[in-house]
Amino acid sequence: MAQQSSAKEVDPEDVSKVIVFLKEVGASSSIPDDCCTNDSYSNILGRHIKVHKIQRGRLICHLSVKPAILNFFGGIHGGAIAAFSERMAIACARTVVAEDKEIFLGELGISYLSAAPHNWKKCDCGCSGV
Repeated sequence: MAQQSSAKEVDPEDVSKVIVFLKEVGASSSIPDDCCTNDSYSNILGRHIKVHKIQRGRLICHLSVKPAILNFFGGIHGGAIAAFSERMAIACARTVVAEDKEIFLGELGISYLSAAPHNWKKCDCGCSGV
């Protein structure tokens, strides 16, 4: 059984390092009002998507990697990739599903191999068999 430690046993220097890290990544920053609304990520992500072609069951678009969707390390944030993937899947499904039908993504699995760097642009989002 793993040994547990209490807060009394944590090295104060380690606590200081964690606090500095959290401040550097903006963990204590306030969230802008326009990001506290329902579906706010659409406004953030939508600025980075350019649709080139829409066909039945297929979308062709570009995702521009700009500072608003970068992580602390300068690559695209994994949450931005997930949000983009969800939006594209739903948009693609909408090309083959009637407007009166509700569409939602039931499950999304993503394996992150490496992050796209700042200013990267590329995506050919096609889906079939919807």
